[in-house]
Amino acid sequence: MALTGKGTVMFLTPQQYFAARRLSPRKRFGQHFLSQAATAERIVESARLSSDDVVVEVGPGLGALTRFLLPRVHRLHLVEIDRDLCEYLAEAIGPTQPHVTIHPRDVLGFDFHRLAEEEDRRLVVIGNLPYNISSPLLFHLLESRSVIHSLVAMVQKEVGMRWTAAPASRDYGVLPVLLGVFAQAHRLFDVGPGQFYPHPKVDSVVVSIRFESPWRDPLPSFDRLRGLLNAAFQKRRKTLKNSLKGFSGIDESLLQSCFSRARIDGSRRPETLSAEEFIRLSHALESRVGLG
Repeated sequence: MALTGKGTVMFLTPQQYFAARRLSPRKRFGQHFLSQAATAERIVESARLSSDDVVVEVGPGLGALTRFLLPRVHRLHLVEIDRDLCEYLAEAIGPTQPHVTIHPRDVLGFDFHRLAEEEDRRLVVIGNLPYNISSPLLFHLLESRSVIHSLVAMVQKEVGMRWTAAPASRDYGVLPVLLGVFAQAHRLFDVGPGQFYPHPKVDSVVVSIRFESPWRDPLPSFDRLRGLLNAAFQKRRKTLKNSLKGFSGIDESLLQSCFSRARIDGSRRPETLSAEEFIRLSHALESRVGLG
């Protein structure tokens, strides 16, 4: 149960909800419900929301974060794939919260651009992300970064470590580079499995991502850079000159010319390059061979 500034909203605990309905969490949706109110409030506070923010909550479930979002924001959009939970949320929230809209759908197909246009402002995304969609969703958010201000999300700790990995580390790859170019990502705090119902077999971490590039220079296109990174890291144990051999039809001499223009040694492995170096390499490839 929660008392908000815009009326009284009653939410059941996960144990109460499933006991009352004689149901179980759905494994196909990767459902693990946060049951600790203090942690939920800490996640919401980490988003540093203002009263005029438009927030999209991904996977609100039984309202663990929702209860703390309701009194804080101008507009709240709940995107939930489980239609039973959508019905529950609609009943719990009721007509006393006219600033809330429930979207019963898969967030991977959610149109953030359209919503931002309708709301006439950039969006803040927050959520306890299902482990099985965390990385695909981050790609979707990166593609929509022009209309998204920030993300605060709880994800599997292994995923969060990978998102924020540094060059030359085991987890460094495509997503850390893209985040290093187009955003600023930070790990905030860990959450143990005992804080969920049912208990997952892994630890979680809360991550904050601001979709503002730290680089002032012109950036490569997202798709062009992603294609380069996919090619480079597909054979991550090979050197760049070997992993990029034949990339987009580039011959070896032209590729070497691009390395020289970007001031990069082609005998290095891709995981040793910084985000800035990948920016230079992408620009060099574009200028020499017209990749677009």
